[in-house]
Amino acid sequence: MNRPTPQEARSGVVAVLNDSVAHALELKGCLESERSALERQDADALETIVATKSQWVEQLKSLEDRRSKLCEAAGFSAGPTQMDELTSWCDENDAISGRWDRLMSIAADCNSINLGNGAIIRLRRNHVDASLAVLRGAEQEDSTYRSSGDNANAMMKRSLARA
Repeated sequence: MNRPTPQEARSGVVAVLNDSVAHALELKGCLESERSALERQDADALETIVATKSQWVEQLKSLEDRRSKLCEAAGFSAGPTQMDELTSWCDENDAISGRWDRLMSIAADCNSINLGNGAIIRLRRNHVDASLAVLRGAEQEDSTYRSSGDNANAMMKRSLARA
């Protein structure tokens, strides 16, 4: 297979990046909807959103694979410098770098929203676990730790015979 011309490489990568940006915006919308559903505790909406979110993630993975293969066909090995090398070779009027920067910005937004959603889920799970512990009659363990990582109440849990 022959190496594409700079124009061919630019055209192919720009097309993939355009699709990636559109898909990433859809994923961001799903994550925002997920946040809303988590706040409302709407399990039915969450089920639908999670399925849709998974589809967008799979499509983005496929687009990323296509982008990487286009770069490799142009002679740029996969890795953290791949896009820098490609843009140095064939980017004209920031056609690639502008779209790449936009995609990276959306990805950072998605990551931030996803981390927030995960925090909501962990908080809710901790509340459920605590409620179940009360219902089961189990004693609540204090999970406070010192800056060293030691349990702050470890001394208070020792029997007097060992202290």
